[in-house]
Amino acid sequence: QAGLRSHRHHKTRRDPANAGPGPGPAAAMANQKPKVQRTYSDPDLPELLPLPVRPSSSYEPRPKVKEHPQFTHEAVEALGRKIGLDVEEHPDFRWLIRDCLLALRDENYMVRVRDQDVEYVYKYSDKARANHPVVDAHRKMAEMLLSVQENLKMKRLDPQYRVKHLVYLAIMGEKDVRGVCNEKLVEEVMDLLDVNPLDEPYLVPRIKVAIEDAYFRMKEIGGANITIDNCIDIESFIINLELDRVGFLKKISPSGLLYCVENQTQLADIISTGSHDVFCYSAAVETHSTGKRQDMPLVFFEQVVCAECEVKAADIRDQDDMENYCYDCFKATHARGKRQRHCVSLPYRTFCAQFPECEASYICFETGEVLSTKAVARMRKSAARQNFTLFGLRKAAYSKKLFANNLDRLMNILQNHIDRQYPLSPWFIFYDKAMAPYWYNFQTHERKTADPNNLIKPPKPGAKDGDEEDEDEEGNDEQFLSNAAGAGNLRDTHAARYASQGAVFDVPPPVHVKFALPMR
Repeated sequence: QAGLRSHRHHKTRRDPANAGPGPGPAAAMANQKPKVQRTYSDPDLPELLPLPVRPSSSYEPRPKVKEHPQFTHEAVEALGRKIGLDVEEHPDFRWLIRDCLLALRDENYMVRVRDQDVEYVYKYSDKARANHPVVDAHRKMAEMLLSVQENLKMKRLDPQYRVKHLVYLAIMGEKDVRGVCNEKLVEEVMDLLDVNPLDEPYLVPRIKVAIEDAYFRMKEIGGANITIDNCIDIESFIINLELDRVGFLKKISPSGLLYCVENQTQLADIISTGSHDVFCYSAAVETHSTGKRQDMPLVFFEQVVCAECEVKAADIRDQDDMENYCYDCFKATHARGKRQRHCVSLPYRTFCAQFPECEASYICFETGEVLSTKAVARMRKSAARQNFTLFGLRKAAYSKKLFANNLDRLMNILQNHIDRQYPLSPWFIFYDKAMAPYWYNFQTHERKTADPNNLIKPPKPGAKDGDEEDEDEEGNDEQFLSNAAGAGNLRDTHAARYASQGAVFDVPPPVHVKFALPMR
């Protein structure tokens, strides 16, 4: 078998030297494949990939230029009158007229003007009609758009709506809170809310923080749920501004009490959001019952008077006596005897340090913070703070050795954690587009580059020329802002002098007169 296989292989092999002539031209042409069209342009070019698979090349046809249908000026004006739109008066709604013309064109209708009237001609039968449902739908849309535009125009007259619109534009689309707030935005908001940075610099931090809080709220609930009306709670914002004014007035008041600017003898209970003056109930009703003051909201606040001296604000409430005392009177009346063991608490409402919208119910003795029930529940989840000592603020359900023997500790907590601080520095930190910090002065409109490693200490103010009174006020302000030993008094600053015009601080103490009966 091996020999047979070798013989067969030998027979099949051909010696090229002894080979005869090959096939002729006719056989070569018969074996050649027929030519087919390889491309769209030249059939002799090599074969290319199909057009949908190939990348963009010169073999792709150029996109056709889209031809926009054009309409005559007479047709546009006539149809605008038909749907109730004047092209010159409402140029922003020109698109609605064109949309109506395009919708009629899709329905195979053309607009023809005859004797200042419009008729709609069918393209294939030349039949004209005076009304068309497409035009009626666009007329209703035009009425709705004009109504919305009028309502929006009236809303823009409201300063509160304009504040919400500015905040909405600032927070939407922003990815970093440092880019939300800038000096221009804060100045526009201050102008709309009647806040002067020269006279009330202590209100600028509240405005800046409120805008940044709106951004964090947007991140929490999602940008899709934010609108112009709910981006910021403008009512609470204005109330907090007025309460800050009241708190600053109490700071500069010698007695800590505010009296009505009208009768000057009764305690103030209300502050007006328009005039920023404090009134008692009767004076507020009398002065805000007529005229433009009827539209000014009134903000209520509480004051507590010492029951012993009746001329100072109360700092402590004795739960056993059910009386309110100032610090000096409490020390004098509870120095000896069983009164040393009386249980005391705070005489007024306080709000949580972590959740400002919640009323505080507890005070932590280790940290000195006032906390709400919600904050305490969160704090208890931390293993490091489970053993902290908590006491109720306005309840008598705790040990009677709480505050009476530790009154100085209580007053220290009040000053450090409960009493609000009102900074008078005009310098504030902002960030540019490159997130580089810089200082901005709202009083002099100066801008200085800030040190990224020191964003707490503002730059020192420069010397300026001016009147002697202005120099004295600026000197008092600079002394108070220096925070040095023996610095100036808060009551001598320009902000304190301006704020004192809205309240009365000094009232003569009550006089008790005894009348003797006539002798018979």
